[in-house]
Order: sequence, then structure tokens, then C-alpha cells
Amino acid sequence: MTFFTPIQLRALKTSLILAIFTWGLTLLKLPDYLDLPIKLAGLTGFLTWEFIIAKRWKDTAIMAIVIILSFGIQYLMDVYLPGKGTDSWALLAHLNVFTAYLLAIITRFHLMGTDNKISAGVLAALIFYFLPKTGNPFSSGFLFTGSLIPAGKELFLLISSLLLLWFKMICYYVIVFLVENGFKWRTFFGKLPSKIQVFNKWEYLFMWMASYFAYMGCIGDLSTRVTVLFDAERMPGEPTWLNLLFMLATIFFLYAGAQLLRNIITGRALTIGKYSPWMLLLHLVPGVNIIAVVICFFSGEKHEIFFDNAVDYFSVKRNYAKKAMIAIGIIITAYNIYNMLVVPTGLRLLAIGVLACLYLLKIGAYVKLPSGKSFVYIVVGLNIITIAYSINEHFIIYLSLIYLYYYFLLELFYPELDMEDMIQLKENQA
Repeated sequence: MTFFTPIQLRALKTSLILAIFTWGLTLLKLPDYLDLPIKLAGLTGFLTWEFIIAKRWKDTAIMAIVIILSFGIQYLMDVYLPGKGTDSWALLAHLNVFTAYLLAIITRFHLMGTDNKISAGVLAALIFYFLPKTGNPFSSGFLFTGSLIPAGKELFLLISSLLLLWFKMICYYVIVFLVENGFKWRTFFGKLPSKIQVFNKWEYLFMWMASYFAYMGCIGDLSTRVTVLFDAERMPGEPTWLNLLFMLATIFFLYAGAQLLRNIITGRALTIGKYSPWMLLLHLVPGVNIIAVVICFFSGEKHEIFFDNAVDYFSVKRNYAKKAMIAIGIIITAYNIYNMLVVPTGLRLLAIGVLACLYLLKIGAYVKLPSGKSFVYIVVGLNIITIAYSINEHFIIYLSLIYLYYYFLLELFYPELDMEDMIQLKENQA
């Protein structure tokens, strides 16, 4: 076991059954007075699935009672609290939801026999509550407004809602299981910053699903919140300071999520003996990354210990990929210059001159990438500045993808291991 126990993996593997059941409940055309019971039934199945799979019926019943009481009370308080629409009401509504999740998750850790159930429960509840759970990189509700798909594609919407619900469940259980194992085993949290840990195919799949779903959701949520803030408006049901708190949490999740994605991808690619800069890049391109996930999931494991992964990590040849990425960066930048000069942009001559200089500096920085790590920062910084010139509603998406690109450039030109990995390797060699 590297990241999940067999019973935890079993709960994750069968979670699609639960997702289909919960999704099916949302399709039922029932009277309004059954709305709350249906929601509570779906949520109860969501949060008790691991106990159901393990056939722990007593614990399932206890969890169900706690969930129905805590979320039922939360719903009633939201409905009957006075002052609806005010900042005070909005704060209490958020606090009610968080408290309901907190009670359910602490109960879960208690039933699992976790020693530090309060600390573990608070940590897991905070992560899951503040983490955007839409998986949508564009903006809140954008995917289902018809902006991305032709009219009349109801089947697409239905399948998308099912997949997003499944990813949300995977995200919840990955968070809870990682927190539980981290509090149970002293050295467990040290594995997460590692790029050379051994991943079996199921650990890789579920951790990638959770991380990518969360990362894409964070992009969309941050984009929406930044737009709302600059338009001097407010998120529905949130005071401005709470909007800022969610925004800070989202930025932190983007920072941590990019590192976790890199580690998951690198660790699995090393485990199957297919690590290369191209495999990493393939994972980072939205849409195309499905091909990379299929390859990594269905490939057999070649390494069983992290020491073998470390050997491959340092021995892989990167020279061709370095030259190719420098050439691609220069070609794309040269095309940007050509496009700026030929296609009307509405920019004044001075702005075009400044932008042209930035593009030329970027070409120089690409050429100098092998000369020092500082040129990675310069390339990334110039990419951000040039994109900011054409700022639009997708700027946060571009910015987040550039952040992933930053990690890719570091892995390509200046690969290095976490300090704890280096210590373990030295101990292994000794």
C-alpha cells in the first residue's frame, strides 16, 4: 500500500455505482415536498458509501442518522432564519453547511477509529468545503448554459452531469482517505511531495481524477470571483470578505494542485517505465490528456520500489525534448509577432512596439533556457505579460495553464527530487 488501503480502493472503484444511483434520483419527477428527502437520500448514500461497501451496517446507520439530522437541520435553518439576503444570513448559511459537513466527517473518523478524529475532521472538512466542486474551468454555470454545445444536446448534458457528480465523489473520498492515512501513518504525508513514489493503476487514476477535477474547478471559480470583484459586484449569498477568503483558498489549491498533478503523473510514468517529458506534457494538455491517462492506466507496472523510479528519473534522456521545446516556443512566438503585425488588434503603435520587444525578449529567453533556472522564470513571466496584453474572460485559464507549463519546463530543464526523497535514497544506498 502506497496511498490507499484495499478497502479504500474498493470504495473508490465502486463509486460509479453510487454516482449513477444519486444521479438517477435527480432525474425523478416528484412533488416539491419530496425534494428534501431525495436530496438527503443522495447525500446519505454519498457519505456512507464506504461503510456500505465494507458491510458495516451499524456504522452505516449511525452515519445516516448524523447526516440526516445535521443536513436536515441545516436546511431548515436556511429556510426559516430571518433576514434572508443579508450578509449575516449569508454567513450563517455558509456556517450551517460547513458545520453539517464537519459533524458528518468527524463522525466518520470516529467510526474508523482515527486517533486525532477532531483534527482530521476539521482538516478534511475545510479542504472539501473550500474546494470548488464544479470541475468547470470556464466560469460558474458556463458549461451548462449552452455556450459550449449545440442546442438540443440533452444527452450530452445528462452524461456530463453524471461524470461531474462521479468526479465530485471521487474528490471527496480521495481527500478523506489521504487525510485519514496521513494521521494514521507518521511518514505518509511525506509521500505526497514525492515524484518517485510507486503508483498502481487505480491509485494513479483516482488521484489524477480528483486532482484534475479540483484544479479545473479552481480555475473556473477563481475566474468568476475575480470578474465579480473587478466589476464591483458580489457573489450570490456571499459578503465581499467571504468572497476574498474563498479566492485565497482557491489560489492555494491551484498552487498545491499543480504540484500534486506533476507528482502523480511523474510517479505513475516512472512506475510503468514510460517516463518522458512528452508523457508529462501530454498529461497537461486539456482534452489530449485523456490519451495519456489511458496509456498510464492500462500499462503494466515495471517498478515495485521508489529507488528504481529514482534511477529512471535521472537516467531519462531529455536533450531532444529540450531542443524541441525551445524550437516550438520560438516558432509560436514568431507566429504571434507575425499575427500582431498582420491582423488588426486595435492596439496603438506604441503598444505594438512594446509587445514586439517583449516577444523578442521571449525568443531570447527560450534560447537561453539551458543556461540557468532563472530563464525558466523569465520565459514564464514574459508569457504572462504578453497574454495580459490581450486580456479577456479566459485570462485565468491561460494563467493556470502557464503555471502547469512552468512545472513542465522545470522538469524538462532542471529536474530535481524532493529533499525527503534524497534522504531516503541516501539511506537506501547506505
